[in-house]
Amino acid sequence: MALGNTKVILEKSAYIQEGETEISERAFNLIIGGMLLWGFLLNYLTVTLFAEQAIRLVMGMNPILFIVIYFALVIAGNVMVTRGGAGLSFIGYTLIAAPIGIVLCVTLQGIPVNTVKSAVLVAAIVSLSFMIVGTLFPNFFLSMGRVLIFALFFMVIGSGISMLLFGRRAGMLYEWLGTAIFSLFIGYDWARANTCARTVNNAIDLSASLYLDIVNLFLRILQIMNRNRK
Repeated sequence: MALGNTKVILEKSAYIQEGETEISERAFNLIIGGMLLWGFLLNYLTVTLFAEQAIRLVMGMNPILFIVIYFALVIAGNVMVTRGGAGLSFIGYTLIAAPIGIVLCVTLQGIPVNTVKSAVLVAAIVSLSFMIVGTLFPNFFLSMGRVLIFALFFMVIGSGISMLLFGRRAGMLYEWLGTAIFSLFIGYDWARANTCARTVNNAIDLSASLYLDIVNLFLRILQIMNRNRK
């Protein structure tokens, strides 16, 4: 999920910046894969080893304070990823992934393990499918960057208003809409990966975007499956 002006992001990643070195396609893809695994590993360890402590922390904290801290960390991480070098980008990526693990601990409460596993499998299949399509039709996805940003913005605003006016039943439409938007974001960010300069910094930048796409896709799929189970 590319945050900010998509034109600037594409221009920034299209060439090798001063002090950077181009790497092979294999190394580039390995870094992206390794960074995604690092983010998912952080989330897995948080959920499996520290779920109880994370839930106690969140429940004992003022909700507004938690939201402020969460978004502060994620925004700071995004700034580091998009504006820093490779080392700072790695720290920023970790700042994004770590608090999401805490959110997952709270979100997964009361949801059967089989439902979670099914959501993981479906999210993986959808992600791989859109990566393949993004490879085959990169220009189509690259042309959608600004449209996707606006679609995401209006989805968040519309979802909040609908929940206030119509309650949880209105959430189903936005769960499906979110699934579609984040699936397209995966295709968009993977298309970026296939057209940008192959540097370590760009690989980490793209990993952060893909990580956010996949996590958000998983959460929407999980919500849909859990709603259908009930």
